[in-house]
Amino acid sequence: MIFRKEPHTAIVFAVASVLIAWSIFADCYVGRQSLPVPVVVKDTIPRGMCADYVISPYDSIIKVYSDSAGLDWRLVSAVVYHESKFDNDVRSSRGAAGLMQMMPETAEWLGAEDVTDPVEGVRVGTLYLKRLYNAYLRHTSDHEERLKFALAAYNAGVGRVRDCINYANYRGVDSSRWDNIVALIPEMSEDAILELDTIKFGKFKGVETIAYVGNVLDKYEQYKRRAER
Repeated sequence: MIFRKEPHTAIVFAVASVLIAWSIFADCYVGRQSLPVPVVVKDTIPRGMCADYVISPYDSIIKVYSDSAGLDWRLVSAVVYHESKFDNDVRSSRGAAGLMQMMPETAEWLGAEDVTDPVEGVRVGTLYLKRLYNAYLRHTSDHEERLKFALAAYNAGVGRVRDCINYANYRGVDSSRWDNIVALIPEMSEDAILELDTIKFGKFKGVETIAYVGNVLDKYEQYKRRAER
């Protein structure tokens, strides 16, 4: 045999075989490494959020429930912004929760099980805003004025706004104009207001509510420039 006559040849052959095998293994390994690796995309976006948005990650659900309620989704987005800054985890000291900061009793009245669910929170918040808007239909036929009263009620409560309207009527002022209400609100923080039978919720500073209505409408105008209807 050749291995018996030339032992060194066997050694050289063995080393060469190892090198060849290693080369083949290396080529295969590199080849596998260079092949495209399938990417598994996991759904890490919380329920109700969308990755492609114009105003907020909740554009899609805000559009759905705004359309259902007959409201401009950019208006509802403006409300959501001022209620929670689009942070679903925000909770108020009074117990309001979710994107639209719904109070538990109001949410329950509207049939919501969990307003911390973004979808459910936007659904009932938008429904509530629409009901407030409709509630002032007899008070004023002007769309912009009704919207202002609805926003005021969303912030301060229907009872507080009713007190403001009653006080304006008492003063002989046109109560269908929100600006007229705003002009009288400072008087509602005085003790004399308590003597009126038509005032059911006591004194009212109203500074926060006045700012809220103005800020939401300003943000609404900003969003109208940013996004299409």
